[in-house]
Amino acid sequence: MRVFKTRTFQRWAVDAGLTDSVLLAALAQMERDRIDADLGGNLYKQRVLLPGRGKSGGARTLIATQFAGVLFFLFGFEKSDRNTQ
Repeated sequence: MRVFKTRTFQRWAVDAGLTDSVLLAALAQMERDRIDADLGGNLYKQRVLLPGRGKSGGARTLIATQFAGVLFFLFGFEKSDRNTQ
């Protein structure tokens, strides 16, 4: 499996304290058919653990795939983040 991260995602992940091992664990769950949300068009939303918060209070990631074995982390956000506009 080949995994890529957008520059924006990488910056967010570092700020959020997410490690590559946490992200790979989320992908391993997807491989076991434990996908949180299939958004269609090969786009998925997957929950990830944030340090000290667990999975339910953690973060969400958007993952895209076009070819078998190639995954792209596109975007991430904390569950508590809300757009107030």
